[in-house]
Amino acid sequence: MPLKKSILRKIPAILIMAAILALSTLPGNDPLLKTFEFSDKIKHVVAYFVLGISFCLWIPSKKWLAKPFLWGITVVVLCTVFGILDEYHQSFRPGRSGNDLGDIIANFIGGLIAAITYCIAVHIIKRRVKVSGST
Repeated sequence: MPLKKSILRKIPAILIMAAILALSTLPGNDPLLKTFEFSDKIKHVVAYFVLGISFCLWIPSKKWLAKPFLWGITVVVLCTVFGILDEYHQSFRPGRSGNDLGDIIANFIGGLIAAITYCIAVHIIKRRVKVSGST
């Protein structure tokens, strides 16, 4: 894969991680953070789903097809580790508790859903390409 294409694959994940960290710097009493009960966990799942999909884009489809379990685990681990680091970062922000196990679990779930969704999508696309190529 050309170097330029390889770098372009990483830009979405870098931007999403920057956005997550920027939101993490908001004080705990910011109205953007509170809307309804458990909204925080839903926001974590959605944010880390998007981050997980962007991590999936780092990996070429051929590699996904060859070792889907390995790449899926890699994406989930990357999301979870980044989520743990983000929670640690939040522990230094005023009004934020950080190190919230519920948030870490929500981050894990978002990454897991992303990896499963991407894996299924790659297999569906592969099947459609095979079918259209044989007709």
